[in-house]
Amino acid sequence: MRVVEYEKSTTSLPYQLIKGAAMVSGVFALVVCALLIANNLSLKKTDPIHSPALQRLVEELKTNPNDQALREEIRELDHISRRAFFTSQRFNRVAIYMLVGGLLVMVIAFKSLEAYTSLPPLPDSGDPKDNLVEKAAWARKSIISVGLVLVGFALMIALPWESALDLAEVDLADGSTAGGKEGGLEETSGKTAAPAAPATAAKPAADAKPVATAEERLKNWPGFLGPRAGLAETKGLPTEWNGETGDGIRWKTEIPLPGFNSPIIWEDKIFLSGADEKTREVYCVDANSGKILWVKAVENVPGSPSVEESPEVSDDTGYAAATMATDGVRVFAIFSNGDLAAFDFEGNQVWAKNLGVPENPYGYSSSLVVYKNLLLIQYDREEDSFFTGLDVATGQKRWRTPRDFGPSWSSPALFNAGERDEVVLIADPMVISYDPNNGKELWRLECLEGGEIAPTPIYANGLLYVAADYIKVAAIDVKTHEVVWETSDMIPGIATPLVVGDYLIGGLGDGGVVCYNAKTGEEVWTEDTDEGFYASPILAEGRVYMADRLGMTHIFEPGAEYKSVSKPELGEVVVSTAAALGDTLYVRGMKNLYRIGP
Repeated sequence: MRVVEYEKSTTSLPYQLIKGAAMVSGVFALVVCALLIANNLSLKKTDPIHSPALQRLVEELKTNPNDQALREEIRELDHISRRAFFTSQRFNRVAIYMLVGGLLVMVIAFKSLEAYTSLPPLPDSGDPKDNLVEKAAWARKSIISVGLVLVGFALMIALPWESALDLAEVDLADGSTAGGKEGGLEETSGKTAAPAAPATAAKPAADAKPVATAEERLKNWPGFLGPRAGLAETKGLPTEWNGETGDGIRWKTEIPLPGFNSPIIWEDKIFLSGADEKTREVYCVDANSGKILWVKAVENVPGSPSVEESPEVSDDTGYAAATMATDGVRVFAIFSNGDLAAFDFEGNQVWAKNLGVPENPYGYSSSLVVYKNLLLIQYDREEDSFFTGLDVATGQKRWRTPRDFGPSWSSPALFNAGERDEVVLIADPMVISYDPNNGKELWRLECLEGGEIAPTPIYANGLLYVAADYIKVAAIDVKTHEVVWETSDMIPGIATPLVVGDYLIGGLGDGGVVCYNAKTGEEVWTEDTDEGFYASPILAEGRVYMADRLGMTHIFEPGAEYKSVSKPELGEVVVSTAAALGDTLYVRGMKNLYRIGP
C-alpha cells in the first residue's frame, strides 16, 4: 500500500493569492531598496551644500560684493540645496519602513505557502508522485529572491543616511536627533512628576547656598545674551582696539578646546566650555588676570554614548555650541552628545547625566537657561524632542514636556509680559509658550513653517520677535497671539536680533546689517558688510556692538540711519556673542578669550 502524503494545492485560488502577494512584496522591496541606494549615491556624489554652481557664485560675490542680484541668487540656490538635502533625508526614513514592511509581508507569505496543504487524497495507485525536481527549482528561486533582497538591504544599510555637511567653506550657508530617550526620564506631558534619581548626588556645600536673586543676576552675565536679552549695563566701554597689535587688549588667553558657545560671567569668574570628538571640558577663567583657574573634563556620565555612537556635527556648530548658564552657585554645560554636567565654582562636579543622543543635521546648539531653581533645556532633535526642567542642585527631573517637532538650534526665551512668567521655544513650524514652573503649554502659534531656526526669540514692548532662515521675520502680539507683521526680506539666519526702542537690528549670515521698524516691520536701512554674522549684537551705552565672522566688531548708533562709530579688528575668527560688564568687553575668538578694556 502507498503511503499518502499531504500536498500543496497549487491550483487553488487562496494558494495563488498568497503566492502573488509574496512575489509582489518581494519586487516592491527590491524596488524600494534600489531607490534608497540610488538616492544615497546621488546625494553623496552631488554634495548639494558644496555644489560647484554655488561655489562659483560665492567667488563672484567676493569680487563684486555690492551686486544685490547675485547675493539674492546665492540665497535662493543655497536654500534650494538645503531643502533638497532634507527632502532626501525624509525619503530615506520613509523608505526604510516601506522596505521592512515589504520584507515582512514576503517572508510571511512564503511561510504560508510552505504550510498550505489540501486534504489528503484517497489512495489511488494512479495518483502522480511528488515532482521533486519542480519543488527543488521552486526552492532555489525562493532562496535567490530572498538573497537578492537581503543583499540589497545590506547595501542600503552600508550607505550613509546623511551627507557630510562641512558648512565652513560656504560663507552664505546659514546652518546654525533619532537618539535614545533621555536616561531616567518619562513622559509627563507638562505635568509635575516625581523626580528621577540623580546621576550624581549634589554636594552639600553647593546645595546649601541659595541660588542668586533676580537683582544679583542683573549685576552679572549669567547666560546667553546676559540678563536683559542683549542689553548690557556698562560704563566706559571701549570703542577702539586691535587684537593683532594688542592695543586696547588687557589680556588674551588661549582656550584648550574649541567651542562656539559664548562666555558667561559671575563676579570675577568667566565660564565657557570646549570639546572635540573625544573630550568635553569646562573652563573657569579669572576675569582680572586671564589665568585659567581650573579645567574640568566631563567624565563618567551615566548613559554617555561612545565616540562611535555620538552624532556627527558640522564645522559651523562643533561639539560645544550651547552657551553655559549659572545660578550663582553652580555652572551648567551641555554638549553635542547629550552630556549635561553641573560644577560648583571651585570646579567640583556636582552632578552629571546624559539626555539621549541629540541627532540633527548640524549638531546641538540650544543654550541653557536658569529659572529660579530650575535648569531649562530645549532638546529638539530628529525624534523624541522635549522641553524639560531639572533641579539645579541635583539634576533631578521636575517636569518633562514632549515636543512633536524636528531639530531646531534656537534657545528658550524667558520673559514676563506683565501677567506671568513665560518661556517661548520655536521650531518648524510652531511658536509655543510654556509655564517655566511646570512646563505646561500656555499658547501656540503656527507661523514658521519650512524654515531652519537658529535665532532665539526676543521679547520687547509687548511683541515677540522670531526668525526662520530664508523664510521670515515675524512680530507676535503676546496678548492676542497673532502676527502683527512679517517680512521675507533680509532675514537674520544665525544671529539673534536686537530690539532697541523702535528698531529691530539683525546681522545677516551672508553679510550685511538690517534695521526694521520694530512696530511695523518696515525696512529702515541696510548696511553691507564683507563678512556675515554668527555672533549676536548687544547694546551698551547707546551703541550696538556686532562682531562679524572675521573678528571685526561693527560699532554703531541705532537710529533712522546707520551711523558708524568704529570698526575695531580682533584678528581672529569670531562666532560667539560678546559679554559686557562694567568697562569691559569679553570676546571669545576661535582659539582665544579676550578681555577688551582698561
